[in-house]
Amino acid sequence: MTLDELLLEWSYRSEKGYPSLDNPSDVSILKQILEQLDLPANVILKRIVKETPLQSKDFESSTNNQDTKYRGGDRAHLFVDKINNQEEFELKDGSKVIIDPDASIQAIELLLQREYGRDMIFYDMDGNKLSLSQFEKTPEFGGGAGAGGGSVDTRIMESAHCYACAIAYYIKQGPINEDDLLGATNSEQFAQAKQHVDVDAELDEIEEFFDRKPQWYSSIVKATNKIYSLFPNKDYTFHRNSEQVEMLYNAWKNSLERDEKSIEYSKMKDDKWNPADIWLFSPKATGTEWSGNLEVLNGQIADFYEDGDLIGVSLKMIKKKDDPEIKTFNDPDIEKENYEYEGYNSSPGSANSEIKFTGGIAVARMFSKTKNFNIEIKGKGAQGGKAGKEAIDTILTRNGLGVLPDNKEVEEAFTGELSEDSPLKPYYDKLYYLYDRFIKNIAVDKFAEQYQHETPAWRVGKFYSLTLIEMLEDNKPNPANEIINDIMRYAYSSTKDSSKFIKIYELLK
Repeated sequence: MTLDELLLEWSYRSEKGYPSLDNPSDVSILKQILEQLDLPANVILKRIVKETPLQSKDFESSTNNQDTKYRGGDRAHLFVDKINNQEEFELKDGSKVIIDPDASIQAIELLLQREYGRDMIFYDMDGNKLSLSQFEKTPEFGGGAGAGGGSVDTRIMESAHCYACAIAYYIKQGPINEDDLLGATNSEQFAQAKQHVDVDAELDEIEEFFDRKPQWYSSIVKATNKIYSLFPNKDYTFHRNSEQVEMLYNAWKNSLERDEKSIEYSKMKDDKWNPADIWLFSPKATGTEWSGNLEVLNGQIADFYEDGDLIGVSLKMIKKKDDPEIKTFNDPDIEKENYEYEGYNSSPGSANSEIKFTGGIAVARMFSKTKNFNIEIKGKGAQGGKAGKEAIDTILTRNGLGVLPDNKEVEEAFTGELSEDSPLKPYYDKLYYLYDRFIKNIAVDKFAEQYQHETPAWRVGKFYSLTLIEMLEDNKPNPANEIINDIMRYAYSSTKDSSKFIKIYELLK
């Protein structure tokens, strides 16, 4: 196909009869054509599709990206919802961050008030200041399909780790450096490594990813060398979303269905069972018939790990340290770390509350205005780990304290008009009691005045967080300590039903 023929075919397939690089749908069509011609689609698209950083003007319209669940959504509210839901944002430097909603409250208010022209400053959970221009313009905010983003980049990044490991084990037979990861498409080392990986990203995608986000060179090198130092001299195949990995997780899902009465959390997600991003399979582990019994299945994984034949690895970006931290989770031979409840902090102005424990704090908050009560861990090395209301209710019940009130009923109580004869009035009375006890003494009329000025999100958030604090304060040291430990283990993917994995990360200060 000549260039003229390619342009003609592209125009023919385009919705308007002529293509535009500003239209994500047209870019996607071009990618399909290039792939059909066996050309490095992602590399070519990177050269011709120019992405700008996220700008305030991007919030002035709704997204029309056809490949995202946010199709037709309001971009400003989408941005705020991602903050409240504690979802990760991509930055231009290739890293990912979670935004602190409390520290970023002024910027959030500007977004909700549509005052996009003013400077908006956000803060991540480590207190780092971020301007809007530092955010990647991903597809949900109007970014084009050619640059990738979100889950696409995760897929490519994790696949790149697998190739890097294969180069270390089979080509270098030792530590690698950044030069070993250059030019993936035409690299002899990548070509040799390909037979030792089973991943869902192509070499041209990996090359394009490194070209766009070079910060990952260093991080992947550090993680790879750490893995090689821990598990040398093994004939591994390196997997990401492969058939072997699918068989492993299907065994877990089947055991979950069969053993529903005996498991700890009936609706536990994949990453709470095992959050590994890549897997190292030796020939002994490859093709294993995994047990349909959860206890036996986890035992199989632990036994293979002990012999170095199956290693699940959870990866985090390594920015500064040359020698990253490593931690093994769910090892039956290692005593689990214990935590103790150490009190709370709840300020009058915030809808959230903090629960203190040895080594860190847990933020109790609603992650979507008046819905989805969660606890997020802010301890070292566990940033972003969360436990939702269902898990919290399970933990409270197991410790003899019952469940938190129903979200729908609480939301109705604090969003409607307050009246003395309302059957939901007791929720208001309980909130006053909790505020007076755990925040500051306040007269009934003064609280009523403050209540009228507060948002439903504040009312619901305060009610839930203080209700949990009441349970802990009234039941210390035990079962308060047991509850904290259970929450921590769930957030860490370290429940009694979770399986063995290692985490490679940079210790947060």
